[in-house]
Amino acid sequence: MSNIQTSAFVKKLAANGMSTSTRHLLTHGRRILTSPSDRPTRTAALASLKKFLSRPVELPLLENEKLWKGLFYSMWFCDRPRPQQRLAADLGELYLSIPSQNFSKFCLAFWIVMAREWMAIDHHRLDKFLLLVRRVVFFQLKRLREEEWNETLLQGFVEALKKCPLSGDAKVSTGIPFHLIDIYADELERMMFEEIQEDEEDEEDEEKRSEIVDRTPLDELIQPFVTLSKEALLKTLREKIKTDLLADERLKKWGIVEEESKKTFTESGDEEDEGEDEDDEESDSEEEWNGFA
Repeated sequence: MSNIQTSAFVKKLAANGMSTSTRHLLTHGRRILTSPSDRPTRTAALASLKKFLSRPVELPLLENEKLWKGLFYSMWFCDRPRPQQRLAADLGELYLSIPSQNFSKFCLAFWIVMAREWMAIDHHRLDKFLLLVRRVVFFQLKRLREEEWNETLLQGFVEALKKCPLSGDAKVSTGIPFHLIDIYADELERMMFEEIQEDEEDEEDEEKRSEIVDRTPLDELIQPFVTLSKEALLKTLREKIKTDLLADERLKKWGIVEEESKKTFTESGDEEDEGEDEDDEESDSEEEWNGFA
């Protein structure tokens, strides 16, 4: 799409019932959209965007969605791997600038936009959006850590997951929860131990890791997946959560699940034998997952 076409797209967003504050935001977003691979322009635009987003002005969910739609297309038009990697990180870092009153809505808006636009992503662009999801999840978790796991922000993050990517809703492409399952333990680990050198393996390092795990509300962070592993209508989704996330050795090491993974959590947080689900597995007739749409 040409710069003229892109400009028209942004103008359409700005004219679509948008408040003055969000029009201001998209003034910066336009610069990101029209020059997504131009590093100096993108850096300046993102700096302005971060500054504006940091203002303690509450934005309704709809305006957060419109903002994320513009940012979605900045990634869409970004070519070449390195600019894509930088842009994904830059967009994820926006979660460190958002005021507390907008954090939950900014989280939910991201997932809503991804769910709406996912089916339109062609295989040439898929990798960069998978990377964007990974970076956004990391920085959402990092913001929660920096806020010392503020209960309100934590609940907002969890509710955003439950309302959209982990809702089990048939309208959400299975590619989104499947990818989230694949990356979640990785990003939890990276967030928790970000400041510990990988080559540190002494007893002091192990003590640091243990302390970090103890003060991280891992049960709450994992609970949306546990709930979906019980309630998802799609059998392959239930099984993927159990085998690819809940059976992850890191979760066992962190004390979230038992070493013998024949048990898992109920929605209330209690443990339940997985065998209870076996009786109804033969009657499941859902279609198997056939890859990213």
